[in-house]
Amino acid sequence: MKKRNNIVLILVDEMRPDFIGPYGADFVRTPNLDALAAEGTTFDNAITASTVCAPARGAILTGQFVSGHGAWTNDVPFNPNCTFLPQRLNKAGYMTAAVGMSDHLTPQRSLGCQYTSLFDGSDPNGKYMTFLKNAYPEACRYAENDGSSHFKYPEPYFYDRWCCDQATDFIEHYAKYGTAPDGTVAETENAPFFLYCGFLSPHTPHLPPRGLEDAVDPVKIPTVLTTHRQDVAPVEKYRRAFLNSHEDLVNPEAAVPKRMQIRRLYCELIAEVDALVGRIVQSLKDNGIYEDTTIIFSSDHGSVNNDYNMVTKGPWPYKSQLFIPMIVANAPGLQRNVHCDCLCGNLDIGGTALAIAGDEAAFGVSRSLVGMANGSVPQRTVNMSEFSDSCKTLVDKQYTFTYYPFTGKTCLYDRVNDPLETVDLSGRPEYSELVKKFLMDVVDFMCIAKGVRLEAHDVVPEVKAGLEMKHPKFLDDFDIAFPLSSWNEVDRIEEAGLDPTYNEFCKEKPIMAHYGVYFHKERKKNES
Repeated sequence: MKKRNNIVLILVDEMRPDFIGPYGADFVRTPNLDALAAEGTTFDNAITASTVCAPARGAILTGQFVSGHGAWTNDVPFNPNCTFLPQRLNKAGYMTAAVGMSDHLTPQRSLGCQYTSLFDGSDPNGKYMTFLKNAYPEACRYAENDGSSHFKYPEPYFYDRWCCDQATDFIEHYAKYGTAPDGTVAETENAPFFLYCGFLSPHTPHLPPRGLEDAVDPVKIPTVLTTHRQDVAPVEKYRRAFLNSHEDLVNPEAAVPKRMQIRRLYCELIAEVDALVGRIVQSLKDNGIYEDTTIIFSSDHGSVNNDYNMVTKGPWPYKSQLFIPMIVANAPGLQRNVHCDCLCGNLDIGGTALAIAGDEAAFGVSRSLVGMANGSVPQRTVNMSEFSDSCKTLVDKQYTFTYYPFTGKTCLYDRVNDPLETVDLSGRPEYSELVKKFLMDVVDFMCIAKGVRLEAHDVVPEVKAGLEMKHPKFLDDFDIAFPLSSWNEVDRIEEAGLDPTYNEFCKEKPIMAHYGVYFHKERKKNES
């Protein structure tokens, strides 16, 4: 078998892409992310599968839309039939490891990972709190304020530094001894590894370690956007009301100074993440495996970060929380130091890892980022994000469309000509056909999410082509029921001037239900 790269996935929490250097930010220094982008491709149209943590991470783990994997909000379990990325990678012959912050993995629930060392700030006896209290017995929480909105203890004891150290410990042990730090041996001899490393930052609590102040230029940080709009969806109005004090709701301009202080701390946490990324890259280099390792850097979702009078993220369409950083470096077949505008997202991380591992079978609806960038995998024309059933949001390369189920409310923003997303175009007559098209896309994606159910004789060429546009590998998981039953039916189709071969795809698949199958029979003209 051809030698395959190791894979390191670094996933942060709530990072908006426009706040890091590879996406143009000049107010927070991110030299390590800049260097990572120079070694690979930066994806400019990457969105989250969901603007809430656990559902988005669930999409990474399963390759499915949120409506497909079932973990539709935080602390809700997956559907019982889900297959998880580590399980597939194990079958592909990889050593799978997960360290740091994760919504779904626990010491008791590894989802297939052969090695874990996980952060759980809520557990006073967990690994991180034990580590912290060994040095500082008085520590009582994972994030304590030093009185100046910074982490109370030195940076080597910061929770995300601990997560990073778990990653570098694994890299060092596996490179030197072929085992995880606890002695776990890969299920496959000489296996390449997949390492997930999760950071909580720059998510709340906004308590960066000291020493990062100079990495941020507070004068250049974009000013918080305020709004008094009333033409927004009902769910946005209600959330805006309960997420703000009444004073901040009616006079958001007065809240800007304190919110800019929060934004500065958010930027300092980004600088810390950047330093931790640098540590992981350096560990790969020090252990002589950097050139053999693909690195994927991304986030579960972005953050409005107090724009539009919203605190973080939620069921609304704004690009600062919908779009995410996505950088893939050191991947075979991928150009370096370039940007790609294909429609993609964290839903595609699993498909990317599996393609690198040599597993090309369908993984939900996930596609290879490398393949989309180099043209070997079809690019999307539209992509979807969900916040449970509160809203379904679609994007193409110009517009963001959101449908709010059960309210009849839609919104449409032109990101090119209205980059601040302040003008809702959905009610204008000249956009009615575009709105209609996006609504049809919502229905299509919901069919795909639940699992497409079509009698095979109804998978006519137009249906199959449209389905393959949105789910190119749909046949991998498609149940065949009721193909054309007789050669007589085939002949009638041909006589009508239609394609008589359109059910030929059924030949290579098991058939779960039928009233006869034409290609199982001897061909006879005028068959009754």
